[in-house]
Amino acid sequence: MTRARQTIRAAIEVALFGLLPVVALFLIFAHAAGDGLVTDFENAFYPGAQAIVDGTSPYPEVDDPELAAGTEYVYPPLTALASVPFTAIPVEAAGMIVMALLVVAVIGTLWLIGVRDWRCYGLAFLWPPVISAIQTGNVTIALALGAALAWRYRDQAWVAGGTLGLTLATKLFLWPLVLWLGFTRRIAAAATAVVAGAVGLLVSWAVIGFAGIGDYPDLLRHVQELEEGQSYTVYALALDLGSTDALARALWVALAVSLIAGTAMLGHRRDERRAFAIAVAAALACSPIVWLHYFALLLVVVGLFERRLGAAWFVPLAMYGSTGTLNGTTAQNALTIAAAALTVALAVRPASRLSRGEALIAPRDDARAV
Repeated sequence: MTRARQTIRAAIEVALFGLLPVVALFLIFAHAAGDGLVTDFENAFYPGAQAIVDGTSPYPEVDDPELAAGTEYVYPPLTALASVPFTAIPVEAAGMIVMALLVVAVIGTLWLIGVRDWRCYGLAFLWPPVISAIQTGNVTIALALGAALAWRYRDQAWVAGGTLGLTLATKLFLWPLVLWLGFTRRIAAAATAVVAGAVGLLVSWAVIGFAGIGDYPDLLRHVQELEEGQSYTVYALALDLGSTDALARALWVALAVSLIAGTAMLGHRRDERRAFAIAVAAALACSPIVWLHYFALLLVVVGLFERRLGAAWFVPLAMYGSTGTLNGTTAQNALTIAAAALTVALAVRPASRLSRGEALIAPRDDARAV
């Protein structure tokens, strides 16, 4: 390659993977600083935290009409408790700080799983799910960071189990990773995760006087009824295509069970890296509610296998065809789900970049591997 071509290529890379992500982040923050909202944080987490400060329950009534708008606090108490310090400052300023922390968390997630190619970091901030996660101020990126920590320290039971237990106490979403620990013979870590999650839930609810705990199962069921048809799930897609409710649920369950079985099979074969990736995919498949920002968890999957820029890093860009948080039309729902599935498939393919060219910088799956 001539010097001129090298210069042109370097300039294009800087523009695409450096300047463009910076512009995207600037626009996100500028929108929030203007008339926009850090949606989930300002509508749910901050008010939930303020309710705790005021000595009231952060949870709405089960029949609260505002639940249909998706603006009420319906998470376990830990997120609201973690948001309490932010109530000392105006909600707008708090939202900006949360967004900045999520940007740092994206970088930390990729670093923990061994990604060192700067272009991957830039492209990550162009993924629609990552942009959505930052804009909403949601916990998805924090969960991705927890998953990365669990992988990095998977052979340290207290660290991996404690970290994963904390994510479970925040949101039960990553429970398939507990099974992954068990399938890969890390029984102590799996047990630690279960105990840490249970203790985290119990203690956090005790701090708020167990407010709302009696109605919480009914609250979750009602939220699922209201929102599952608007999610990026096989269930919602099947309904859009004219399926009966029973068949749609059967397809959803079949996919979830298949991915859990795949995790077990790969774990039994000691292919722990692919087992981990499939467990993350199972977390997405098992959830009855999946918003666009949930797919930011694919950062962990792609980063595990393509530590340098590769095809899997580009596939989530197809999600620009979605409508945003909700699933939109049938075609938009299908496009988003297909992009997520293709991302996982490309990442875990046998001829992955990790297995071909990165053995020099990342040892095979053993106690030393990142």
